[in-house]
Amino acid sequence: MKQNVKSMKNRLLLLLVLLSFVPIGVFAQNITVKGTVLDSQGETIIGATVTEKGKTSNGVITDLEGRFSLNVPKGKKIVVSYVGMETQEVDAVSGKDLKITMRDDAQSLDEVVVLGYGSKARKDLTGSVGSISGAKLAAVPVASAAEALQGKIAGVQVTTIDGAPGAEINIRVRGGTSVTQSNQPLYIVDGFQADNINDIPPTDIQSIDVLKDASLTAIYGAKGGNGVVIVTTKSAQQGKMKVEFNAYAQMRTLARKLDLLDTYEFVRYQLDNVINNNSDLYKWRGNFGNPKDIDLYKNRGTNDWQDEIMGGHPMSYMYNVTLNGGSEKLRFNTSITHHDENGILMGSGVRRTNVNIKINAQLSPKLKLLINPRISVRRDMGAGADNVGKGGIINVLRYRPTNGLREFTHKAPETIDADEEKYFEYTNPRGDIDQNFELKHSWSFTNQASLEWTPIKGLVLRSDLAQFMSFSDNNRFYGYLTDTGVKNNNLPVAEITDGRSDQYTWTNTISYGLSLKEMHNISVLMGQEVQHRQNKSNFSSARYFPKEILPRRALNNMALGETFKTTSSISSPERTASFFGQASYNYDHKYLLSATFRADGSTKFAPGNQWGFFPAISGAWVLSREPWLENNAIISNLKLRAAIGMAGNNRITDDMWRYQYVVNATGGPGFGESKINGEPFYVNSGGGTFPNTKIKWETTITRNVAIDLGLFGERLTITPEFYWNTTRDLLYKSPIPSTTGYSEQMQNIGQVTNKGFELTINGTIIQKKDFLLSANFTFGLNKSRVDKLNNTDDVLWTHSSRWKGADDDYCLKVGDQLGLIYGYVYDGIYGFDEFDRTTTANYTPKLDENGNQIPVNCDALFGTAPGRPKFKNIVDHANGREDDVNIVDANDRVVIGNTNPDFTGGFGFSGQWKDFDFTCNFNYMVGFDVNNATAYTLSSSKDNKNNYFNVLSDFKAGNRWVYTNELGERILANSVLSSYIDRYYEPLNANATLWNPKDIGKNVTHSYFIEDGSFLRLQDVTVGYTLPKNISRKFGVERLRVYFTGSNLWLLTGYSGYDPEVDVQTGLTPGMDYNRYPRSRNFLFGLNLSF
Repeated sequence: MKQNVKSMKNRLLLLLVLLSFVPIGVFAQNITVKGTVLDSQGETIIGATVTEKGKTSNGVITDLEGRFSLNVPKGKKIVVSYVGMETQEVDAVSGKDLKITMRDDAQSLDEVVVLGYGSKARKDLTGSVGSISGAKLAAVPVASAAEALQGKIAGVQVTTIDGAPGAEINIRVRGGTSVTQSNQPLYIVDGFQADNINDIPPTDIQSIDVLKDASLTAIYGAKGGNGVVIVTTKSAQQGKMKVEFNAYAQMRTLARKLDLLDTYEFVRYQLDNVINNNSDLYKWRGNFGNPKDIDLYKNRGTNDWQDEIMGGHPMSYMYNVTLNGGSEKLRFNTSITHHDENGILMGSGVRRTNVNIKINAQLSPKLKLLINPRISVRRDMGAGADNVGKGGIINVLRYRPTNGLREFTHKAPETIDADEEKYFEYTNPRGDIDQNFELKHSWSFTNQASLEWTPIKGLVLRSDLAQFMSFSDNNRFYGYLTDTGVKNNNLPVAEITDGRSDQYTWTNTISYGLSLKEMHNISVLMGQEVQHRQNKSNFSSARYFPKEILPRRALNNMALGETFKTTSSISSPERTASFFGQASYNYDHKYLLSATFRADGSTKFAPGNQWGFFPAISGAWVLSREPWLENNAIISNLKLRAAIGMAGNNRITDDMWRYQYVVNATGGPGFGESKINGEPFYVNSGGGTFPNTKIKWETTITRNVAIDLGLFGERLTITPEFYWNTTRDLLYKSPIPSTTGYSEQMQNIGQVTNKGFELTINGTIIQKKDFLLSANFTFGLNKSRVDKLNNTDDVLWTHSSRWKGADDDYCLKVGDQLGLIYGYVYDGIYGFDEFDRTTTANYTPKLDENGNQIPVNCDALFGTAPGRPKFKNIVDHANGREDDVNIVDANDRVVIGNTNPDFTGGFGFSGQWKDFDFTCNFNYMVGFDVNNATAYTLSSSKDNKNNYFNVLSDFKAGNRWVYTNELGERILANSVLSSYIDRYYEPLNANATLWNPKDIGKNVTHSYFIEDGSFLRLQDVTVGYTLPKNISRKFGVERLRVYFTGSNLWLLTGYSGYDPEVDVQTGLTPGMDYNRYPRSRNFLFGLNLSF
């Protein structure tokens, strides 16, 4: 017995000795945590990451049911994260099935906003930022990221140049700052500068942040004066690979049409044009027959060229595939997107393919590498609205609706003249499209790499290197019937322009963040950046191709023609060097202060003026964190913000301080020669503009005061903001003495002020499990003022490059706003009661008792006679002239239009009911004018002779002044009987309200064509349905959504043109509507799939 006891003791002792070598940690108690991860709608989330806090190597991914199971030490916390959701921390407990509900980032003040060279939680912002999440972009399909901003951010005005596929999109932040240079904001894509964001697929975007005041844009210095738009594309996420497929098919249709004369009214109007010229009347008879048979045209069909050229229903398609996944050490996101857009204008379209790759590699616990290559390939088809036929869209509208006698006669086949038939086939808008061929290709390659090292906690050293290359070729072909072909012996001409752009950026930053006792939060950033950019181009043309040659054959075989011109150019390198720094401090996220400074040096300026310095400071007070307001049941957030800072604009014309020369395009000189055919080999390319070595930065000082108010747990947020921006040293052409050999010089002579108010409201109206309804509203008001021009002039005149009146019709005037239209004030048409009939067909103005002419004298414009347009005499004795009494001339022009809207904005609703979702968005502009130059051209006879151009239906007989009766007879001429004038001319015109277009032979800007452009547009409506997951997962599909979207569905406006929003952003001459591609109404069906 004792032996057994002794043996037992020895065994226990041996066991204790062995156990002494086992780590104590083995005895630490682990627990198993189980649960389900849900989204805000109660749906399970697949692929959410669940890790032990502080030990990311211990983690799992939720399964197809959103469930997880994780072993962690007792007393620890688990961290749950998922892209687009706010990260959650939960106590680890066993024996209980946890249900963890994730919230969208947008519902939290901890939402991260991407700023200059970093990011910051929204609750810690001291400047003005507008943001759109990728989720909101995905809800409404658009072709480009810029379109998605329309009406979504207060103070940000987004307009397209016209309605063409892939058309340039202008973004203006708080009214813009420059008068002659670029007003486009700086675009930053994944940390690097881009020329635009039009080709960034919305499916690739994670967020868009717009920086609006200098406290945030000063970090970009010379480039941030017009605001900064930061686009962040989707990042690589840890977890099993996810596959997303998105596609849609879209149909377009012309949204509005212009009403033009029908066949009968057109033929009668053309008779008015020729009735008093026997030679022209003879030609008219050859085309349209005997004037007395004009009634035969009353029941003839009308060829509507708008229907012919823009009346189809072209289809467009988009496909996108995204792959995302990886381990903790290596993650990737790859996206491929293809757009094929066909425009409503026959033969127009854009085809784009984009590839975006992001690779994140954790090289070591403290070293990260990010590689981000992007590729974009684009093809633009069609000559565009400016080059459709001879004169563009405007001549599609003016083209005759009938071929006259040709539609009444039948020719035997043996009598048909082939050349004549081909002429009629080609000399119409449809044939003109084939005669005007344009095809553009462009390729861009962006390579970005970032290396980030964190040697100690809070200290981050980062180096970013980016290379951007783009190549393009523009192929133009002019058939033998085009104006260009006619000028070259009635034979085709071909042109090819090749371009290349190279840009390199290297940025190095060091940042440090420190939190003391979780109360004092300090962050510091310092950095350096260098950038190089250069453009090259080559141009070649050939002419005298065979008449019947096809465009592509000519462009692919230029040797079939005769070489005409060949030139090449290379721009001066644009180089910048920058140093910047930023420091931020906040106490308990309650009192916040931030300061920024940047120094930029640019080769766009002459030595001595190359450096600019841009400081900024901002602060905020979060009242809702004060003890006396912290637990308020209504106010969940209340912050006061204020900021002041400076930013610059170096996006100006290159080489304004250098003498520039170009090589004579006709070839090089022989040995020892300096001239070619008597012309210098090297030619001044600066034109009449004299270089200026003293030009300097355009600099903008911004001031911003705002309130951020959140109510009822952020279910309602309201942000009013006031700003005051002053831009000084504006560049503008100033006249100089002709003794210099030049007429003008670009000088820093101006100053402009923009003051405005913005309001953003977001609210969740209903929030239940099966029903969610939210709304948003933005409002922006901006008033500009010219404070100063040069020291000698208070007024500087200019005109639009698209359409020009007889006099300059826009001006800069000290004390006035930008964008004012000047012209004559229309006062109806002259009536018979203002004239005496002296002979059979002659009318002279009546005189008063003193022998002075009673009706105003408009001889300088369109004449003084019955039926002619009449204008108001504003000024007598202009410039001291004694003879300037009751005479209308250039001195009588006044402000007749203001292109600046009183206010702009948008509003919308979004919601979800069970498995259905919907959104609708409106945008508006109120109180601005448009110069409807298209309507002017369609109301005149300019270039009408032998062309037989059509006019607006407003000018049908009965409305317009006429010179023929319904029988096709001349009713006003010295040769006609007085009874004809009494019987026809005066009675037929007694109630006329408009002039006869034949009397308008030149362009004159006047108030009749200045229209109120105010509008409210239903921008888009989307309705979608998501198949329940318990059904879709049976087919191996995580998410399946189908949707329908209609865009530009409804427009409330009094404007008579195609669209009032066309071309409202162009520099000094906005609001000019001439020859623009009409907008379309679009209907789209789409599909979203996730695996």
